[in-house]
Amino acid sequence: NPLMRHILFSAFLLFCLTGYSQERGEPATVSTGQETAPAVERTRTLTFAQMGQPNGVRLSGINRFVDLNSGIRLDELVTRASLSLRVLYPQGMRHDQSFVRVYVNNQLSGLSQLSVARAGVPHTVEIELDPLLFSDFATIRVEYDGTYDSECVDPGNPTLRFDIRPESTLTIGSTPLNLVNDLALLPAPFFDPRDNRKLRLPLVLPVEQTEASMKAAGILASWMGAQAFYRQAEFELLEAASPTRHTIILTKGKKMPEGMSEADIEGPSLMIVSAKENPWIKHLYVMGRSDEELLQAVYGLVIEGQVLSGQKALIKKVDLGAPRKPYDAPRYVPTNRPVRFAELIDFPGQLEVSSDKPRASLNLRLPPDLFSWAGRNIPMDLKYRYTAPSRWNDSLLNIEINNSVIQSLRLAPRSEQVQNKINIDLLGQAELTSEEALQIPAFRVGGNNELAFAFGFMAEGGGSCTRVSQVARGSIDPESTLDFSNLPHYTRMPNLTAFANGGYPFSIMADLSDTAIVLPANPTPLEIRSYLNVMGLFGQWTGLPATRTTLIVSDKPEGIGTKNWLAMGTSDRLDWLNNANMNLPMVLNATERSMGLPPAIQWLKGLWQSDTELQPSDSARALIQTAGSLGAIVGFESHLAPKKAGLVVTGTDQDSFERAVAALSDYGDVAKIKGSVSLIRGDDIQSYSLGETYISGALPWWLRLRIAFSEYPALIAVGGALAGVILAILAFGWLSGRASRRTKGN
Repeated sequence: NPLMRHILFSAFLLFCLTGYSQERGEPATVSTGQETAPAVERTRTLTFAQMGQPNGVRLSGINRFVDLNSGIRLDELVTRASLSLRVLYPQGMRHDQSFVRVYVNNQLSGLSQLSVARAGVPHTVEIELDPLLFSDFATIRVEYDGTYDSECVDPGNPTLRFDIRPESTLTIGSTPLNLVNDLALLPAPFFDPRDNRKLRLPLVLPVEQTEASMKAAGILASWMGAQAFYRQAEFELLEAASPTRHTIILTKGKKMPEGMSEADIEGPSLMIVSAKENPWIKHLYVMGRSDEELLQAVYGLVIEGQVLSGQKALIKKVDLGAPRKPYDAPRYVPTNRPVRFAELIDFPGQLEVSSDKPRASLNLRLPPDLFSWAGRNIPMDLKYRYTAPSRWNDSLLNIEINNSVIQSLRLAPRSEQVQNKINIDLLGQAELTSEEALQIPAFRVGGNNELAFAFGFMAEGGGSCTRVSQVARGSIDPESTLDFSNLPHYTRMPNLTAFANGGYPFSIMADLSDTAIVLPANPTPLEIRSYLNVMGLFGQWTGLPATRTTLIVSDKPEGIGTKNWLAMGTSDRLDWLNNANMNLPMVLNATERSMGLPPAIQWLKGLWQSDTELQPSDSARALIQTAGSLGAIVGFESHLAPKKAGLVVTGTDQDSFERAVAALSDYGDVAKIKGSVSLIRGDDIQSYSLGETYISGALPWWLRLRIAFSEYPALIAVGGALAGVILAILAFGWLSGRASRRTKGN
């Protein structure tokens, strides 16, 4: 019966759509009072520069494609997508047989033929993409397929060139989805790992702010920073939950969800609700009846978040775990043992290569205080497999660290004994396996590193039409190892480069248990927001929430003790730094700045003196009188404990202070921060090495001796001469004794 079949098909389709809406959410709608209308479409435009191609893309007959990643948030449904490519390609091709293809998640989604009329002239190519192919982590592959001859094509011919400018864009239109109110989705939708944009998260803090509630907010910020990682996290303070943005509300019973009262809070609680005006907007309430309960609720969120479910959860008990050990941050490569490549990969297939994708890489983040010396290298036990050539040729494996070649290995052919055999081996011996023991020069390694492996497969056969086999493959074995354990932790401080790139020395303990953050009493909204942004950076650097940090909010801070400490605020709010015992290398206030002169003269001993006290001696410092706005990041040795760091992020006014904090999260600015003092004036950053220095870490005595001898060759000569004299005396005594015994025996 056709009618019955139609009814059954419609029921089946309705069942499928219902299952999808329960899993992913339903398209959001807005109630107008009389009818339900769809929500307004969102439009997001990303340039190639924002998608990891700041210099654009150059495609050729050899490098034929580029992969772009654009995650689709859990709470959005793509309704349209398009690529706008600003391109330039040469004349001389068979344009009627040359194309640019676009794949979305390995499915052909768009195609454009090259035009002979536009060859040699920059122009824009518009390609519409199928929105149904976009889901979760979307990979957009732009592939160039060019030819200049119908019979024979040399992939290396310069005619085959297709340049894509960095201003090319990907535009995605989407509508929001109404997700279920379930804590199991956390950290989504407040942070969605599919979204590669910078995280900008609104927070609502308790009406009555205390050290405990601000510490809770800081721990939450560090957790979000750890989730965001390279995207970075930025926080905004609101007085009430936003009806148009996902918001996290920390409350001690003053700002309750609609329909709840303070009596409904049974203890430390988490609850996720929908905004009344826009149900696809979610609000996460972190609640407690006291500071201690609010802090416990935050601990439950950042530590036990993976076991949460339902709309509401009561946090009865939280175990912070055993104290962390130095340098055990998840973002750091282990430096106390050999580490397997399998521990460093970010996704399956990361170490697989082919003739189309000849390069694989690993990101290595290391503690910035690893001491490298010319005589010390990093052992690497490299295991790799590849499709063996039939004979010796120029097929290579290049190993690089930070774009510097370590070694090039020729890919050996399969032996004559097995060359003509069909090898079907379940253990993977169809590909040749090799192993090499290599040494990475330690001086090539820094805090952030890229270890890359590039396979180059040589074309086999003869004639100009030969090509590299499309089935040629290579792979770096995840069981390969690196060993940084022979590099000691030793560096000269203060070192703002190490702080700006990885939070050192505060990040030595990943949970910041050896760190105190100091804010002025009654902190302003700017100071609180700056504190939250810096805590987000600590999470980004370590990969963990700062659950054991110490927060001190006072104009006369006590309790720092022997910890490293970081003070934040405008210079007029940090009067407690006016201490004769301080070792700070710079004075900064609204109208006067005093900087220490070079070490050949004398180091400055004070900072932040009042106008009457700001009278430096002629031989100690230089005094500059100006009324301009100036931000500063200053590092020094703590006056409370030896070999502990003190660090101040400040400015002469709110704008300059905000600019100094922002510099820590700008990758371009971070490269300019170094030495012990960095001064920020607008877009200009100038750094200086001033003040007294100290040593963090320690070297073995024998290494100190070797370094001393290497730095002072005269010591080698003197030591050699003394050793020769001592050996001569010992030899003379021994020979004299033997001669005496022989004479007496006779």
